[in-house]
Amino acid sequence: MQRIILYLIFSVGALTAKAQVQGQVIKVMTYNIHHAENMSGKLDIQGIATVILATNPDLVALQEVDSATNRIGNADILKELADATGMYIYFGKAMDFDGGGYGNGILSRYPIQSAYTLALPSKGKDGEPRSAAVVTVQLPGDSLLRFASAHLDHLEDPTDRLAQIQLVLGQLQRSTVPMILAGDLNALPASKEITQLKAHFSDATEKLGPTWPSDKPTQKLDYILLSGKGRWHVSKAEVVEETVASDHRPVIAELLIK
Repeated sequence: MQRIILYLIFSVGALTAKAQVQGQVIKVMTYNIHHAENMSGKLDIQGIATVILATNPDLVALQEVDSATNRIGNADILKELADATGMYIYFGKAMDFDGGGYGNGILSRYPIQSAYTLALPSKGKDGEPRSAAVVTVQLPGDSLLRFASAHLDHLEDPTDRLAQIQLVLGQLQRSTVPMILAGDLNALPASKEITQLKAHFSDATEKLGPTWPSDKPTQKLDYILLSGKGRWHVSKAEVVEETVASDHRPVIAELLIK
């Protein structure tokens, strides 16, 4: 009888724990694709598509995306990725470049309800225009989620990155809809920039190692951050051991949102 009672206690506990993490399952990827130029210096959009298809994410944040530039033969990277994956797309241009545009992209398996591009401040002498692409998607069951792909300033001086982060944080006040911020933030985990972000977001990638450069990574620059603390459960997160398609490794996280 004692064994039966203990079994029932453990069974109820397991069911309760499972219930606590039930919700919508979302698989997220962030990937700086280096305008689809691989580590051999060749344009390989299909290589990027292959990485995405192999990991089968629901939402993808892409950085360093070219659109119809001369250096990629006037190709439309996002359209080609949409054709390969069957996903919805949004391009957030940061600047005009080489006959086309350059910025961030989003791929989504969920319908995109609205989208906009947030221009980020860039005042550094050697800086370049930066942006965040922001979409609101409709999840199964009609709930909404905001998803942002951001690429922050790359200079050693953190001044522009800190200003960019403050503008991104301001977006949290615009809506009560939960938000995922993913991208190449060009900041190390112990930096002031990431510390400020983690005061408002939880880091799904907190336990992961370096992501750049892809062949022998030494620095963690790529993150998946979650707003709405208490609503998320991170089932799994990993740096994908992809060493060829780009100079960054892709990062994925499997999430439950309650």
